[in-house]
This record gives sequence, structure tokens and C-alpha cells, in this order.
Amino acid sequence: MAKNGYRSFTIISLSMALLLMSSCSQIQRKEANNKKNTPREVLGFYTEQEGTYPGSQPTVNSQSTNLSIIAPFWYKLDDKRPGSLIDSVTADHKRKVIQSAHKKHLKVYMVVHNLFYETVEKGKQAASNVIANDKNRNVFIQNLRKEMKQFKYDGINIDMENLFLTDRDSFSLMIKKLSDALHRDGKIVTVSVPANTGDSRANPWSPWFDYEKLGIYSDRLMIMTYDEHNPRTAPGSTASVNWTEATIRYALKHGVPPSKILLGIAGYGWDWDTTAKKAVYISYALLMDQKTKSKAKVIWDARSQTPHFNYVDEKHHSHQVWFENSYSLRFKLNLVEKYNLRGIGIWRLGLEDPMYWTTIPEKIKVKK
Repeated sequence: MAKNGYRSFTIISLSMALLLMSSCSQIQRKEANNKKNTPREVLGFYTEQEGTYPGSQPTVNSQSTNLSIIAPFWYKLDDKRPGSLIDSVTADHKRKVIQSAHKKHLKVYMVVHNLFYETVEKGKQAASNVIANDKNRNVFIQNLRKEMKQFKYDGINIDMENLFLTDRDSFSLMIKKLSDALHRDGKIVTVSVPANTGDSRANPWSPWFDYEKLGIYSDRLMIMTYDEHNPRTAPGSTASVNWTEATIRYALKHGVPPSKILLGIAGYGWDWDTTAKKAVYISYALLMDQKTKSKAKVIWDARSQTPHFNYVDEKHHSHQVWFENSYSLRFKLNLVEKYNLRGIGIWRLGLEDPMYWTTIPEKIKVKK
């Protein structure tokens, strides 16, 4: 009798355990499905033609259904008139692009940066003149509000990439005040920040940015998870999957909600001349032309989950080319789903592997 009772108890216990495991499995599947069905923002940075590189408009025209937002790279800080802007296109061109995007049901965010001065120091000073001075900061914010209202921008991306370390807290305060002002106008505030892993792999100027405060004050953090290897380093991946994940983990650890994170995606590659010890920024189309011309073989690097190839040029210089393609993109989009991030930001439209636009809707649901 005792044996029969023990057997019954065991059968009941096993049944309950199996039922619990089945319930957990169903919950996990439901959570996974919910994540996959969550619309993700796809922001594409927009530029005009750069030398031989095409502008972004053709991609916007052909891929508007796979985009949520475009962010035209048209404004930089005026280094001679603190708080003012220097724009690179005409008012008519702005209206044409913005109106066309809105007709395609795309949001448009103006980008303001402190890049492309005669020296890096000038860019730092241009930013500091706005960030660290109350009067100039107020003028800056009012000028932004005026520009956004005039041209009907939906939001803004602040892309101040070179700052003085002493301006770290002042930058966070500026984003707070900018958000307070623009939220009253119904606008979205996004901030581009360098990739920070919290260790030696971090971007060297990442300490300039307080992820925790910026995650509170802004609506989105556009984490620039690219240029893991760049002209200042040895050849290597533009964004290895482990480095990219470490950057996401750092942001989450410092209190940035996943719903505010846009993961940076590179549309380009770097061609290192290892003989001359220099590197050139290159579009996917041009690097593929070089691969064909030199009859190089693309090698898949399992560690970084990115492609590269080697070739020798007509000067007998050895080259290494590392880049992103639609297959390496899959591993980044897996991270977006794994961590339930807001979406992605692509630098920049027109440089990328055309197959990105097949992979993106396959892997994520694009927010419209």
C-alpha cells in the first residue's frame, strides 16, 4: 500500500512538473512572438552626394516602406556665432525633401553636428560655446525651435561627437533643457552617443557622454555601434557582434531603457592599405567593385560575424577590407530582438548593401 501511494505521488509530481515546463515554454514562446511582432524604428541618416558616393534620396524613394524616419545631415554649429547654425542646403531643398518624406509617411529629424571644421579643436570649441554658456544655449534652443517649426521637422538628432571632457555635465543639462522646450512643441529628441563597452574596447571619447543622464533626458539614444576598428586602429571588423552586444549591455546597465535605444548600423566599410598604413572609408558598391577587379575572395570571420577580403593594388600595396553586408546585419538585428530595443539607425542611406532592404523586413517588423 505504501509503495502504491509513493508511485501515485511520483506520477502526480511528474505530471505537475511537465505541466509547469509546458506552461513556461508557452510563456517563453509568447514573449518571443510578442518581441518579434513589436514594431521597430528604422532611422536612416540622409546626406547629399559625397564625391563619387550617391546621395540618400534614391534609397528613400525605393525603400520608404522599410524606413520609419530619415535624419538629414544638413546643419552644423556656427563656430563664429555661438547658438547659430550653418546649413549646407537651400531652404527650397529642405522643403522638397521633407514634404516628399512626409508624403511617404516618414518622420524627419534634423541633425545638428559639430564636425567638418578646419580642426577637431574648432569643433570642440564650437560645441563648448553653446553647451557651457547659458545665454548661448538659450539662443541655440530658440533657433532650433524656430527652424523645426518653419520646416515642419518631427524631431531632432544632436550629433556632437567631439566635446571637451569638462563639458560632460553641461552637455547633459543642455539635452534636458532642449527636451523640455521641444516636448512642448510635440517634437522628439534623439542624441547620438559613441559606443561604450565600459572597458578598453570602448570608443576613446565615450567618457564624454553620461549615458545615465542622457537616457533620462532624451527620447532616444542613437548608439553609434560602428568603427570598432577605424583608421586609428589595426584592420578589423567595423562592428563585431560581441562588441556590439557589450555596448548594449553597458547602456542597459547604466539605466537606459531598451525602448530608448537605437542600435547603430554601418552601411559602409574600411579599406586599409597595410603597406602605407592608412585607411579609406568606402561604400559597399565600391568595395564590391574592388573585390571583383582584384578577384578577391570574401572571407567570413566567425569570431566577429563580419566579412572581409584582401587584395594587392597596382602599386603592390597590400590591403584589408572589412565591411558589413546583409548577412552580418542579421546578427545585429538578432540583438535588437533579444534586448527588445527601439530599433536601428543606419549610417548612411545610399552606402549600404542593397540586400539590407530584404533582410530588414525579414528580421524585424518596421514601425510606420
